[in-house]
Amino acid sequence: MRHTALALLSGAALLLAGSAFAREVKVGTECTNPPFNYRTAGGALTGFDVDIAREIGKRAGFELQFVCQAFDGLIPALTARKFDLVLASLSITEARQKNIDFSIPYRGSTGRFVGPKTSKLEPLTADGQPNPKALDGKVVGMIRASTYDRYFTELFPGVQIARYENYETLLLDLGSGRVDLIMAGPIKMADFLTEERGKDFAFIGPELENIKYFGPGVGVGLRKNEPELADKVNDALKGMFADGTFKAVNQKYWKFTVLPSVWMD
Repeated sequence: MRHTALALLSGAALLLAGSAFAREVKVGTECTNPPFNYRTAGGALTGFDVDIAREIGKRAGFELQFVCQAFDGLIPALTARKFDLVLASLSITEARQKNIDFSIPYRGSTGRFVGPKTSKLEPLTADGQPNPKALDGKVVGMIRASTYDRYFTELFPGVQIARYENYETLLLDLGSGRVDLIMAGPIKMADFLTEERGKDFAFIGPELENIKYFGPGVGVGLRKNEPELADKVNDALKGMFADGTFKAVNQKYWKFTVLPSVWMD
């Protein structure tokens, strides 16, 4: 009887340990970056990253609480345990992997320049290489601490950078001519270029795929050495890919797929 009771207690302890994340998991996101994560006019939090987070929570048994955080503070806040996961279009890069872990990628991660349709600027050569001399005296805008910030800082030395906390201000300054070009993700910019305010702008140069700077895709950010949480997140994502749920979320926002190439082979 004693052994049976001990076995039951041990089993109960394991169940409690396994459900530790079921009570509450905090998710860090920007809340200001449509269509990925933003608030509606009524104040409801929505967007692609938010939908993916909620589906992960549903499948993994998490009770989610979202925490709004500026992009450049997401990783420091995660490591300081302000929240448990980051879903905010966070690209998987070697630099970031020194501080945090990532799930498998759930969205592609590339870069592209955007500027006025009348622009004659050529930030890239014919073979897609950086061409900093072409931007002499120009100002290029981008989100602070983004993968584009690091790419541009290292490969376009001497070119003036205007750094922004959010896309709304960045796009306003592009529209007003305060910056000559911006660098951002083509998925994000595809929406802007179809809006009335984006009708006078276009992609400048080819799409950039550079794993060193942009990584293999966007992933869920996690603290180091939390394998149980990572496994739950990865299992949820794989299930979404397999049963068509991810495709349905994708099509809610875009007519084209945003899956990283690793899942399209």
